[in-house]
Amino acid sequence: MEIKKVLFATNLKEPTYNLFEGLLRIKRIGLEEIILLSHSPSDDLRERLSKHGINLRRVEGLGSLVSRILDSAQREDVSLIVANLKREKGGFFRGSIAKSLIRNTHLPLLIAYEDGKETSRPKKGIFDTVVLATDWSAPAQRALNYIMVLKDIIGVLDMVYVLNEKLTVRDIRELKVRLDHIRKICLGEKIDAESHIYAGKTPEEILLAAKDYKATAIVMGTGSKGTIKEIFSGSASYRVAEKTSLPVLIIP
Repeated sequence: MEIKKVLFATNLKEPTYNLFEGLLRIKRIGLEEIILLSHSPSDDLRERLSKHGINLRRVEGLGSLVSRILDSAQREDVSLIVANLKREKGGFFRGSIAKSLIRNTHLPLLIAYEDGKETSRPKKGIFDTVVLATDWSAPAQRALNYIMVLKDIIGVLDMVYVLNEKLTVRDIRELKVRLDHIRKICLGEKIDAESHIYAGKTPEEILLAAKDYKATAIVMGTGSKGTIKEIFSGSASYRVAEKTSLPVLIIP
């Protein structure tokens, strides 16, 4: 699988487009064009991308930003949506652009927040050090499958399993065996991978792991359309995307 087209959308009035630097590595796995859903790009930005063999094209749309993103992604047949957003105030239950995108996208979605200014974020590639959340669910498996798509551009992969309940010694032993099996699969694909077990509330522990391993991105799977319980409590992917300052790649 290749990633030939990326839709880049932002609601920032004056985006820095710093995130583009982290996207350039996707060229290794087929990136040919970035479709921009925002203000007209500068000639300098076009020239920088052109030097890497990447075309930049601007599109427009009608309706809310979420509608424009989803409609444009379908119309342009992109492989990945990148949403570079201004962090919204009001908390999780107020709702947000990020939450709406996560709930409604059928495509991989990379969410990154920016305040429109230069940040202290390390000048690294987005996929230099990746934390992958896993729990053996179907969404987690889809996230792992997507990691294999990105294998040529990932530096280090830290797989994190979060315990939410007490396990027996035998259960923990079996958990470690399963994690080691996945790690060996990743190593076989030339991905420098390690596995870790955390205990506590899933979103908080994933954020802690990202801090512990100096992650440059977090990758998580998410289910299609939440249950009533998920809508009110918020899935782990929603929570992590809302709270972290790192780019979060959501795989539906």
